[in-house]
Amino acid sequence: MGGVGRNDTVIVKEAAAPSRPLRHRALDVLFCSAFALLCAGLARDVWTGFARHELTLLLVPAVGLASFLAADFSSGFVHWMADNYGSPATPLLGPKLVTPFREHHADPQAITRHDFFEANGDNCLTALFVLVPAYVWLPRVDAPWATSLELFTLLLALGVLLTSMAHGWAHMDRPPAVARLLQRAGLVISAEHHARHHAGEHRTHYCITTGWLNRVLDGIGFFRGLERVLAALGVRRSA
Repeated sequence: MGGVGRNDTVIVKEAAAPSRPLRHRALDVLFCSAFALLCAGLARDVWTGFARHELTLLLVPAVGLASFLAADFSSGFVHWMADNYGSPATPLLGPKLVTPFREHHADPQAITRHDFFEANGDNCLTALFVLVPAYVWLPRVDAPWATSLELFTLLLALGVLLTSMAHGWAHMDRPPAVARLLQRAGLVISAEHHARHHAGEHRTHYCITTGWLNRVLDGIGFFRGLERVLAALGVRRSA
């Protein structure tokens, strides 16, 4: 009897997940490179600023907590926007943000087959909207608060970068040992927590960095409230 063998199955799955166009690949590399350079520049200025202003290292965990909460919220906000507004045809953001999120619902495991640049290009692009103004403006300000804000921006950017990795780990059958450790510690989103987003109509649990804010935002109906406000302004969901 005829049938589909193991190799045939693999071919079908790979055909269902076409590679991104070369121009998108080039943009991913560009965004990741710009991200790395700007983070290195901010890190150097934070290092010298801590010494120059005699700031205590106890500031680091406090700023780190604030930045990771901000990263988790940012991941949820961008995720919600890409899931519900715009289309793959939306200029620039359509193919770079909307398409990957919409396709992810149809093939949740696709994210585990992306390499570093594919997985992180879009997040690095998002982080550049914060990194560029911070890098241009803050190093010119010789004040302790400016160094603290630089640290917050740097850690926020790294949290945004972590988002795509944490999201991928949550979809892996066997994530790396370090990922399992971070998941058990609650420092990145777990597979069990993220599975709630993929249940039903993908209308809850949008935050995908740590997932810490999902209970709060879903509990108060934050995103549903935003949708009502936008609808009142004539902007309606497209998905």
